[in-house]
Amino acid sequence: KQWYQRRVRGTETFGRTIGLGDKPEIMGLTLIAAGTSVPDLITSVIVARKGLGDMAVSSSLGSNLFDICVGLPIPWMLALAIGKPPISVDADGMFCSVIMLFAMLVAIIFIIGISNWKMTKLLGFSMFLSYFVYLTLALLMGLEKIPCLFDDLI
Repeated sequence: KQWYQRRVRGTETFGRTIGLGDKPEIMGLTLIAAGTSVPDLITSVIVARKGLGDMAVSSSLGSNLFDICVGLPIPWMLALAIGKPPISVDADGMFCSVIMLFAMLVAIIFIIGISNWKMTKLLGFSMFLSYFVYLTLALLMGLEKIPCLFDDLI
């Protein structure tokens, strides 16, 4: 097996062990997302300590945009180009997660505005708290503990 296959299998096993179930969307939302974000975190800490808050924020935003706009479609387009069938994205709660993510983005922009566009402890705490609220709600929906309020819109 390739090294990346072993890492994915290890992540799945770890997720099941700690009670996250065996749903791929939950593994992606939690363990894999955290693991792939560590380099962004380290970069942001380094440049923020140098007083380059703009670079810290733009690095994280740019990395996430790159992941969404390049990291997702390129492998799919390559697979389709060599004749593989279309890849189905069937994640429960995806629509609700996107709505919550957009609401978080609006809230963070509002909080940044209140902070006069300066990185403050309140801003950092607000971002941290908003992530854990999002993560908690997304996990509860993914584990089918609570329903998505927007399911009727789809």
